[in-house]
Amino acid sequence: MGSIIQSYNENLHLLTETEERIIDYVLANPEYCLELSVYELSRAVKVSPSMIVKTSRKLGYNGYSQLRLALASELNLLVHREKSSVLVKDLEAYEELVSSTIVEAYARLDENTLLRAAQALEGAVNIDIYSFGFDSVAGHDLYLKMLQSGKRVQILENGYEQIISAYNLDKESVIVAISGTGTSKDLLDALNFSKKSGAFVISITPGGSKLSTYSNIALESYYSKLVFLEGGLITRVVQLMICDMLYMKFLEISGSKFEERYSRFREALDFKRRQIK
Repeated sequence: MGSIIQSYNENLHLLTETEERIIDYVLANPEYCLELSVYELSRAVKVSPSMIVKTSRKLGYNGYSQLRLALASELNLLVHREKSSVLVKDLEAYEELVSSTIVEAYARLDENTLLRAAQALEGAVNIDIYSFGFDSVAGHDLYLKMLQSGKRVQILENGYEQIISAYNLDKESVIVAISGTGTSKDLLDALNFSKKSGAFVISITPGGSKLSTYSNIALESYYSKLVFLEGGLITRVVQLMICDMLYMKFLEISGSKFEERYSRFREALDFKRRQIK
């Protein structure tokens, strides 16, 4: 079960103004809302109980009861967030936090799993990269790496485009889905349709997340602690490290194929540079 704030940020584009107002109220009053039934909360925010349930489901929960369980597990973090949105001590210890998290995240990467993921990329005719928000920093990084390798690759950050593309792929295609929470409904919908098309799915997401269960290969992104619950600092660093490890393994098994593709990339790049001059 992912963080409420992260789920909220990932699915914000799907929410109506009323649904956004409901979640804003819950996040601003976590202790109070924890004691409220769905009917009491509906009266507090002046909406119907069914709207509360619908909003919960849009965030990836099966209903208000499950959202309240997530709220209970995150209560201390949410209360602290209200008192101070910037965790000063964490920012001061950022260097140490990054170092320890990277070491732990690297240790959790299985060599055989990384190899299988790289082999899938090497054998793919088409590669789709799906991400949203902060996760797209790593998404664009991987996109540029695969592009210079001569692969047919695209990055999609729109839920509609993701699901359409996923459904039109085939068994020679690979999807790389990147999510800091592993709870994005848009990504889950796209990967569900990828099963129908037969595309191979690699996910970069926290271990045990829902997104990882939709994947053929899950590369675990581990975070010892988040500076911001919304992500964007530690999450990005770990995701970029995993993309680098994946790409280096890809280069290792590509050999002379990469050299040939890369020479074409350089030739095209040099041509454009000469035109600019």
